Amino acid sequence: MTFPSRMFLAAALLIPSALAAEPYTYAEFEASVPHIDLETCPEALLEGDSEADVFCRVSMHNDALHIYVFETEGTQEFVALHTRYEDQFMLDFAD
Repeated sequence: MTFPSRMFLAAALLIPSALAAEPYTYAEFEASVPHIDLETCPEALLEGDSEADVFCRVSMHNDALHIYVFETEGTQEFVALHTRYEDQFMLDFAD
C-alpha cells in the first residue's frame, strides 16, 4: 500500500468519530420549531416513562400533528417523535 493510500485510509477511519452527532436538545428545538407546549404528555406516548421523566410539545404540519417528547432532566434531550394524521386524532376545546 502506498503512502497516499495509507493516509487516505487513516483519514477515512477518523471521519465517523469527527462527525458523531450531538444530541438534539430542547433548547435547539425551542429556538427552531414553532410549537405549542402541552400541559401533559398523552398517556399513550409515555412508553414506560412517567410524566415526571418527560415533557411534550406539539407542532402541526399539513394534516398531521407531530408530538415531540423530551427528557426533563439535564440537557433535556429529544426522546421521540410521534405523528398523528387527521383521521387519528380529535381536537377538543371544551373547558
